[in-house]
Amino acid sequence: MKTLTRQKARPQAGFEEEYQSCLHQYVAGGGELALGRAYDLGRRALAERKSLVDMASLHHQAVLALVRRAEGEARLAEFLPATAEFLAECLSPYEMAHRGFQEAVNALRQLNETLEEEIKRIAYAVHDEAGQLLVAVHLALAEVALGLPEPQQAQFSRIKEMLNEVEKHLRRYSHELRPTILDDLGEQARLGNSHHPFLA
Repeated sequence: MKTLTRQKARPQAGFEEEYQSCLHQYVAGGGELALGRAYDLGRRALAERKSLVDMASLHHQAVLALVRRAEGEARLAEFLPATAEFLAECLSPYEMAHRGFQEAVNALRQLNETLEEEIKRIAYAVHDEAGQLLVAVHLALAEVALGLPEPQQAQFSRIKEMLNEVEKHLRRYSHELRPTILDDLGEQARLGNSHHPFLA
């Protein structure tokens, strides 16, 4: 068990050491090359699912190590802005991922709205347009049945019953396509999502 714990701790320790090393290089005048390594570290941290709190804690430890080595307040004032630049560059992959997430959410929301409109249109066509056609068929059959003998009128009654069944099925399908509760839930979801930090 101890062996497993040590094996898991090594990659984390290695990442912390690499972060401190890169930060020290940038503060010492490493320039764009060291700043580029900050971005690479950020991408790696994101891939390893390190949280922003993890990164803030890691950066804090690295800055403390620099403070212990610093000689006087003048030196501190010189390198502290550089540490902020390094952290900002390291966190830029997180910012890009967040923007990508927001764009994906917006795209999904638009797709959902399009699908909802299409469902409404189909439900309307099934319920209203098909219903009107069935009413017209009922009226036409009733008119034809008036001048027919009794045996054939019985056949028309069976046809009318079948049409009534078709009407019931169409009514059920239209409600299944657009149940009223979904309208209520959709509105609540939209109101709730407007306050969500990622969906605002």
